[in-house]
Amino acid sequence: GALNPIPEVWQLNGTWRELSTASLEIPYYPWMFVAPDGRVFYAGWARTSRWLDTAGTGHWTATGPAHKVAVTRIYGTAVMYEPGKVLVAGGNDSPPEASAEVIDLNDKNPQWRLIAPMKHARHHAVGTLLPDGTVLVTGGTSSPGKNDRTGSVMTPELWDPVTEQWTELAAMDVNRLYHSTALLLPDARVFTGGGGQPPADGQPDNFNAQIYSPPYLFNDDGTPAARPQIDDAPGEIAYGAPIPVSTPAPGDVAQVTLVKLGSMTHAFNQSQRFMRLPFTADASLITATAPANPNLAPPGHYMLFLVGRNGAPSEARIVHLQQGLVAAMPAAAAGMR
Repeated sequence: GALNPIPEVWQLNGTWRELSTASLEIPYYPWMFVAPDGRVFYAGWARTSRWLDTAGTGHWTATGPAHKVAVTRIYGTAVMYEPGKVLVAGGNDSPPEASAEVIDLNDKNPQWRLIAPMKHARHHAVGTLLPDGTVLVTGGTSSPGKNDRTGSVMTPELWDPVTEQWTELAAMDVNRLYHSTALLLPDARVFTGGGGQPPADGQPDNFNAQIYSPPYLFNDDGTPAARPQIDDAPGEIAYGAPIPVSTPAPGDVAQVTLVKLGSMTHAFNQSQRFMRLPFTADASLITATAPANPNLAPPGHYMLFLVGRNGAPSEARIVHLQQGLVAAMPAAAAGMR
């Protein structure tokens, strides 16, 4: 149970660098995000946010913007839904919160701002970024205490960053509380599974999962929506470089998006990231532009989606974003030209 106050940076040569002048005890599973200016932003659980400068031996700011809700958002959830824009929702256990807040780190003086609360108070819920830029929140409990299933919230909610409103969706069959998980799949559905431990808190282990199909996969009458198709795309992409994507109907594409592969535990996905990419279209090809730098999109593997004018996403292609590469034209597109 002893907290380690020293951050470390893993370097490209495989060694670790201690940030020995950045000692700070913070609770488990901190909500950490790379900010557009290259610093690392601590969004919670604690009410006071801070920035960590990883240069040299490191430095924390003495303080930072405080959440508007005066609680510790323990086991709430947080996502960076656009570069520099963070949503936090729920958390606390005495009792759990329905409140939600956003902050824009691109502002000159960033401050947390209250938005409409979720329909349900939750802790142990999970926020999952979807290919169209909305945020799905699943699971959690509204009961006080660490892991009380009597208040299990079975109804997911979808947050729209444009309207900043929440919409209730089709209910789950199994509660998802402590140690549960949720991850976006390449087919644009969401895997939700697990939960349980410690059983002394009233929650048995769940050795099961469900897969959720968001509304964008359906027409109003419930039939499957027409989805864009990716015929070919490069597996490796470089910062600021063109990304040629061959597709049968470029004119039907409304958005090109990147969603970083997830890696989550304890109500927080540390790895997911979302970006809309500028693009042009001709008769047979979409040409998107990769993010400009690693502060906007950290290096790694992403899901590349095409989103249709009807709001339905394609199945994803996995692409590897890294520095020092020259993006290649897909073979199919090269043949067309």
